[in-house]
Amino acid sequence: MISTKPTVYLIDALNFLRSFLQVPQHDEEKTLRALIAALNDVSLTEFKGSTFRLIIDGGFRNIGPTSPENVDALFSEEQTADEVILEQAIYLKNAARRVCVVTYDKGITQNLRGEGIKILSCEKFLK
Repeated sequence: MISTKPTVYLIDALNFLRSFLQVPQHDEEKTLRALIAALNDVSLTEFKGSTFRLIIDGGFRNIGPTSPENVDALFSEEQTADEVILEQAIYLKNAARRVCVVTYDKGITQNLRGEGIKILSCEKFLK
């Protein structure tokens, strides 16, 4: 469940699409655009103080407009999305920001828990 307290949500975007929603690869870009549109809408409600950052594997590609204040996308480029998520989460935690990672990826969750970073499953994020 999304908190009404201002939080930076780091969303493992392709993991969310592939593992949770089980989106076929040929529909990923379209579904990613729909997810961004939904997050843009949510970010204007009682969650206005939060940031929804989609971490996407690979290089830049046009995924549609994001809300300049509350929704953004970060491409992993040469790193894996897991590396970017871990790096971002640790940075935000050390900067005393409330951070939560949304993922189904069991590999990264162990590292995040070791750093004391909150994890939210994709299911709970959507509730």
